[in-house]
Amino acid sequence: MYIAMLLFIMCFIFALLGKTLFGGQFGYEPRPRGNFDTFTIAFVTVFQVLTMENWQTVLFDSMRSERGKWVPSIFFISWIFIGNFILLNLFLAILLDSFLEEEETDDLDVEEAIEI
Repeated sequence: MYIAMLLFIMCFIFALLGKTLFGGQFGYEPRPRGNFDTFTIAFVTVFQVLTMENWQTVLFDSMRSERGKWVPSIFFISWIFIGNFILLNLFLAILLDSFLEEEETDDLDVEEAIEI
């Protein structure tokens, strides 16, 4: 549960950071779907990058903004490394926890069978 909360907090922080860096910086038309103009869209965009779903399009659109090429590259690559590391740890923690619970129930079943 703590890892999920940490993941949510990191999404929140990167959404605020993205809104600060890229909010209103996409001065070309049509405005891309993954932008940082409002917090809700920024949060969805950060989550989209976290899940690696079409993240390169968001990166290229951000590179066309007024920030240049290096700031978006550093922002997205750092978010991918941090976010996927946390997401991977979350998945592994849930997986290992389910294995431990199953192993404990198997041990209890064996002990009950021996007593009978």
